[in-house]
Amino acid sequence: MALLMNDTDMDRMLNEICPKGETYRAKAWGTIMAGTAEVLTLGALSNTYCYLGISEHYLVIAIVGTLNIDTIKGKICLPFDKIESVSVKHGIFPSQRIIKLKSENVKLKISLINNPLGAKVKNQKEGMNGICEALTSLK
Repeated sequence: MALLMNDTDMDRMLNEICPKGETYRAKAWGTIMAGTAEVLTLGALSNTYCYLGISEHYLVIAIVGTLNIDTIKGKICLPFDKIESVSVKHGIFPSQRIIKLKSENVKLKISLINNPLGAKVKNQKEGMNGICEALTSLK
């Protein structure tokens, strides 16, 4: 059982749910904030971890448990053309970004942080920046 978010699990999980014909431009780990309906349906009442990937046409999210982080508990494959609104803002910490997005069936609030605490993801900062830039360009 993995104890930290890591590149191996991130690659494995995101590749499992990557839409056919798509390749990832950026990947990172994040936290889906408590209260998000999609997280509540999984039985999580608090924040839960996830891996995010941005491909040419999709935002892909592999939701993992807060204790068992090496198994997918849920997945979201959201086409860019279905995203109704998105905002990317700075969080409380200088290295934190908060993504809020809404589509017809999904409303999410995701926190990304670019420091290595709690994870062994080598290119977290680059992945986080790539995800934020791609989502910001959708406005």
